[in-house]
Amino acid sequence: MSTTLKEETLGQRLKAARVRKNMTQEELAEAMLTTKSMISYYENDHGDMKQSMIAEFADVLGTTVEYLICGVIKTPELDADSVELLKLFGAMDEKTRQIMLVQMRAVAYI
Repeated sequence: MSTTLKEETLGQRLKAARVRKNMTQEELAEAMLTTKSMISYYENDHGDMKQSMIAEFADVLGTTVEYLICGVIKTPELDADSVELLKLFGAMDEKTRQIMLVQMRAVAYI
């Protein structure tokens, strides 16, 4: 597993996680049972958050406390078979790739 450290503030990471989740400040505020102005306050690094609040943000945003606090992103190492499959997938034309994705989604729902 490799680790990447992002040099951002807590507020910047909070906003980045919200944007990745395609949430507005209003939607995040609703999920967190707070106001849009409080989300903006935190995203602009205007106050310290309790650990429990950071944990709740991580849960709602589908990220980790470690990422929000430290900017640590852990990515699993791929085994040789996975790397080979990704190479094959990348070499496919777009139509074949789309067919494969549809088939993989169908298998995932079984």
